[in-house]
Amino acid sequence: MGVTELLSALKAVAEPTRLRMLELLLGWEGPRTGPVRSGERGLCLSDLELLVGLPHALVSHHLRILKEANLVETERRGRWTVYRPRPERVALLAESLRTVGSARQLPGGPTLSAA
Repeated sequence: MGVTELLSALKAVAEPTRLRMLELLLGWEGPRTGPVRSGERGLCLSDLELLVGLPHALVSHHLRILKEANLVETERRGRWTVYRPRPERVALLAESLRTVGSARQLPGGPTLSAA
C-alpha cells in the first residue's frame, strides 16, 4: 500500500460511522433483510441503514468513500447491491500502520521514519 493509498484508507476509517460500518461488514452475524445469506460476508444498504441508524443517503455516502478507498467492494444481485469488505485490504492497512514510525519501508511506498 503506497502512501497515497494509505492516506485515503486512513481518511476513510477516521470517521467513526465508516469505521463502524467496516466492522459490521467484516463480522455481522445477526439477521439480515436483504439478499445476503447468513454466514456470508457482507450486507446490503438496507441492513446497514438499520444497524447504524442513519438515512439511506448518508449510509450510501459513507459506503462510497469506503469503496473509493478500496476497503469495500460491491456486487449487484437483481435490484440489490451487496457491500462486502475487502479483508486483504484491511489487513494491508493494518500492516502499513504497523510500519509507520519504523525505518522499514511501507509496502509499495517510500520509507517513513519517526520525525
